[in-house]
Amino acid sequence: MGFKHDLRSTPINIKNSPDAVFTFMLEQGWSDGLPVIPPTTDRVRAMLNYAQRDASELVGYINPDAGSATIEKIAVNAVMAGCLPEYMPVLIAAVKAITEPDFNIHGIQTTTNPVSPLLIINGPVRELIRLNSGRGTLGPGYRANATIGRAVRLMLMNIGGAKPWSTDMAVHGGSGKYISCMGENEEESVWEPLNVERGFAANESTVTVVGTQGFSNCLTFYKEPESFLTMIASAMADISDNNYLLAAGNPLVILTPGHASIFKEHGYTKERVKEELFERSKVPLDKFPKETSVITYEDGFAMDGDRVCPCQSPADIIVVVSGGPEPYHVLYAGNFGDTKSVTAEVQLP
Repeated sequence: MGFKHDLRSTPINIKNSPDAVFTFMLEQGWSDGLPVIPPTTDRVRAMLNYAQRDASELVGYINPDAGSATIEKIAVNAVMAGCLPEYMPVLIAAVKAITEPDFNIHGIQTTTNPVSPLLIINGPVRELIRLNSGRGTLGPGYRANATIGRAVRLMLMNIGGAKPWSTDMAVHGGSGKYISCMGENEEESVWEPLNVERGFAANESTVTVVGTQGFSNCLTFYKEPESFLTMIASAMADISDNNYLLAAGNPLVILTPGHASIFKEHGYTKERVKEELFERSKVPLDKFPKETSVITYEDGFAMDGDRVCPCQSPADIIVVVSGGPEPYHVLYAGNFGDTKSVTAEVQLP
């Protein structure tokens, strides 16, 4: 089967120097503030050749501009971010996920909240692209994690039109608005991975997008599951979190393989962990301020008697296993609140 690679992007002649390219990209508003790789015709075609998809194929519309995320535009931004061609299937799946209505990319792109899409990658594609799922999974040093996460941000800006000071109204922003991409450490986990939990086969690769508003590190220098749950629930039970105020979203808990092993040794399934965290993070309604806000939240609270829940049900909590082996730290990420995580399959050529 032949694929059409007739590029529709307008060629631009720029002086062949890193400084000139960087300055031009900044002036046009196409950069995230960091230097980019020039998306030359040859580099873009290499991306398209690996993907084996028509350049004009539409993957989805990215709001707020409802920009057309075609395979060509995905490839252009992937080159700029420093991606390798084999990352293209992951990026295509990521675009499919973020453009699903449940994810509410329009709200994420325009809110004052510092929310950004976090990519969680599962399945065999992690090894293919050499994605870091172990120690430092959300840190520096790995090309796949860094450039895939960055490519998504560039697409949100250049295709979706979320520019700082105009449509991206985040009051403070956050590091996740540059790069936010990780893998699940399936090999060292005792539980089924996120892709299987969401109905895919273990040998099927997926991208799950979660609208996260930053991470809280929970220090868990303990040996008992009860202690882990106490510390994690303490981080979750933050009444200023959007999850409480908007009663939606998918609170995200990132455990290490060490935590998962200890939980399992004591008879805890992943579902039981979710149920315990859901129960322990319910907050009495009288803890919330009574003054009239510019927004009335109370009507939308998820209530259990006189307690406010962080989401609609335990099943809404996402628990993944990633990072180094030691059960010393847990990451908790609250959500924008008005978003639902979405999983899309990575279709390898």
